[in-house]
Amino acid sequence: MESIYQILMQLPLFQGVSRSKLSELIEKTRFHFLKYEDGETAISRSETCTHFKFLLSGSLRSEMSTYDGKVKLSQTLHAPDVIAPDHIFGRSTHYPANYYAVGSVGLMQVDKATFMSFMQDEPIFLINLLNILSRRSQKNKETLLSITTGDLRERLAHWILCLTSRYATDIRIIARQRDLYGYFGVQRAVLLNTLAELKQEKIIDFTPNEVVILDRRALRDILLEDIEFYEE
Repeated sequence: MESIYQILMQLPLFQGVSRSKLSELIEKTRFHFLKYEDGETAISRSETCTHFKFLLSGSLRSEMSTYDGKVKLSQTLHAPDVIAPDHIFGRSTHYPANYYAVGSVGLMQVDKATFMSFMQDEPIFLINLLNILSRRSQKNKETLLSITTGDLRERLAHWILCLTSRYATDIRIIARQRDLYGYFGVQRAVLLNTLAELKQEKIIDFTPNEVVILDRRALRDILLEDIEFYEE
């Protein structure tokens, strides 16, 4: 129990829960544990979110794209983490991306009804979930605004930070340059000059069809806002 307790306490939805309460939940709740091997699909974009899914061990490769498929963003998530909790409730309850195992991966899932009973029994669960939903909602608003206003350097930083997780690695934007500068509504020369500046600063690398984020933390330094806003 000690191992699972330590892992759960690192997850944002479980933070602040007392040791005795968490021990009680572990003893009386039927958690489902899932295993995946390298390259296997752990979660599909079309899958309905009927459970809270927690990444307990290993890493998942997340791949999402615009509806037309012209701009794709991928990142590697690492345990411990919770997968798309903001898609459990609401009108659209499908996962926003495909998730693939990187090496051996262990997931734990709890059905929605069971987690709702957690929230009724221990208010800190509800507070944690509301905080996550609020932050992600605010980040989505900032993502929309960042695409259309301001300096392109800042807009790129906003966009990437809002769509990626704090501890994500191997972040990649897969898109042709003409689709990318069309997406941000700028001229090709403006995009290329901005990418070249960021590459010179060793923040990114890029090819005609891909942008690789080398230093996510450095993107925060570009912005003047509270960096903690991007750290959920």
